[in-house]
Amino acid sequence: MRRFGKASVLLFSLLTAVVALFIGCTHSGKRHILNPEQANLTWRGDYDPTNHRMTYTGDWAGCGWWFGDDSVKPSADFSNYDQLVVSVDNIVGDSVKLFLNVRYTSTDDISSGTASIINGRATIRVDLNPDNKSHVLEAYVMSQHPCELNLESAYLREATTYGKPHELKALGGYIDASEFKKYSDDALISFNYFTDGEMTHVDSGIVKPMVNWGIGKIFSSADINENVCPARQIILKKIGEQSYDCRLGDIRYMIELEGDDGRRGLYWKVWTGGHLTEARMINATIREAIN
Repeated sequence: MRRFGKASVLLFSLLTAVVALFIGCTHSGKRHILNPEQANLTWRGDYDPTNHRMTYTGDWAGCGWWFGDDSVKPSADFSNYDQLVVSVDNIVGDSVKLFLNVRYTSTDDISSGTASIINGRATIRVDLNPDNKSHVLEAYVMSQHPCELNLESAYLREATTYGKPHELKALGGYIDASEFKKYSDDALISFNYFTDGEMTHVDSGIVKPMVNWGIGKIFSSADINENVCPARQIILKKIGEQSYDCRLGDIRYMIELEGDDGRRGLYWKVWTGGHLTEARMINATIREAIN
């Protein structure tokens, strides 16, 4: 039997440690796979489970998974997970906007997310409602207009843990692409801003708070007039200090687009509207994903 010297053993131990460290830096948390072949929920369209191709034939059509309503069939218990991630590919259609929705048996609340479509592909993430994720009724990808797409993958995962926030250099609302080079696609950007005032609208003669009212935009330096790439809308969640969060991978394509002046990066702005008395930017920070 071949014998290894101390130097070889030391080298082997070092390599093992390096491999272990590398594996530890990957997203190796618990996951629950939703099989595209088992998608059993469609409306206003047709789904072919053999090639995972969905044809949305009308506005607000949907495709996904129905788990149960706790009467005919038990609902799904996803208590061990925090987020649903769905990737779709080969998207064909005009003015396509996709939504990933999760519904629960115990409430009318819907967890919803959307993402920009890049080269016919999109990865949409939605955070589960922690109070209702033990009774999930259904999850589905809904299209605002007719289109076709492939349902590539879907899985539930634990929440990502992030490191300390680092402030991004922003001058006049512009953040250069070099600020993002050392971060992974899973890094989380927070655009932090302040609002003061009241946003309301009149519904059937009753004054009600505005819900999901857009207060600003994030857009590429190549698209300062917002004519080329779709800008991300900053949502007014509440009055006071707040933030709009997105993963770097979801907007990296915007950062890499080059403007006429050779710049690559992001612009972002907040404006006063409605009954707001003040709306201003505070800063933008980024946190690297560590699990």
